Amino acid sequence: MNRVRVAIVGATGYTGAELVRILARHPGAELVAVTSERLDGQPLATGAAWLPSELTLQKYDPRAISADVVFLAQESGFAREAAPEWAGRSVIIDLSADFRLVDDATRQSAYGHGPLPDVGPIAYGLPELVPHAEIAQAALIANPGCHVTAAALATVPFQRAGHLLETPVIVSQTGVSGAGRAKRDPAYTFSELAEATSAYGVVGHRHVPELEQVLGRAVRFTPVLVPMTRGMLSVCQFRCDTPDALVPTLRDAYADSPFVRLVESPPSTKQVRGTNRADLYATFDARTGHAVVLCAIDNLGKGAAGQAVQNFNLRFGFPEATGLPMEAVWP
Repeated sequence: MNRVRVAIVGATGYTGAELVRILARHPGAELVAVTSERLDGQPLATGAAWLPSELTLQKYDPRAISADVVFLAQESGFAREAAPEWAGRSVIIDLSADFRLVDDATRQSAYGHGPLPDVGPIAYGLPELVPHAEIAQAALIANPGCHVTAAALATVPFQRAGHLLETPVIVSQTGVSGAGRAKRDPAYTFSELAEATSAYGVVGHRHVPELEQVLGRAVRFTPVLVPMTRGMLSVCQFRCDTPDALVPTLRDAYADSPFVRLVESPPSTKQVRGTNRADLYATFDARTGHAVVLCAIDNLGKGAAGQAVQNFNLRFGFPEATGLPMEAVWP
């Protein structure tokens, strides 16, 4: 197996460190550069002591890095400026929202970013819902958001099959790591988060345009922050007049998807913790005529770094599941 030279920009954040954890054991990846502005010149273990790595962190300087692929694990706004520096010499996998939205006006409204730079073919990297050939030929892969990944996996098959009637209502509960490691807001301290659950972005959350782009229709979406480190449970409800089609529709949609598992009881985030799996459960409320579809993922796994490595595998010709954990960390 040929080894692909990998650079990770932002290696000490939650997502970047998860990329290091996965790719360090990937048989086809060779980590050649990991960056951190704050810890330049220090061992990676200084900023991520849970990673037994001998790599040394360096400041971000694309001229000093030679890699076949660069993972951009930074806040939104960074990738649209950095991507042209890599275009034509390295494949780019962007874990921010910069390249996810197709429409310029929508992107401007949601993120304050206008037209994107020309970096070559761009693929939206949700492998279960996007043709693999698009990902395999992309110069830049836009990794989806965690909320969108969970909600889309639970709803898109029904939209495509014509079983999703009216606007779906989605409540997506997420662990605190989704806010990133650099958060200094007092609202993210232990004393504020413990023993409390709160909704945020109740109207106009910036992931809504991305979800509507993937789903192809309007959604009613509410994200909820829960006091756990990692994990996401998306509860999706919509009117449906074909209750017997729920499980068969999911089974048909994901028959060839190694990371999607249909379960027979409502899933827990703990059963996917540390994995790249998505556990789906569907049932029908005959009293109201609504389908209820649940999707549990690890927001740092299938919702971010794991999915990025899944896209890496497809882009460089490795079997889709190469190097990705399937078994959860328990308890």
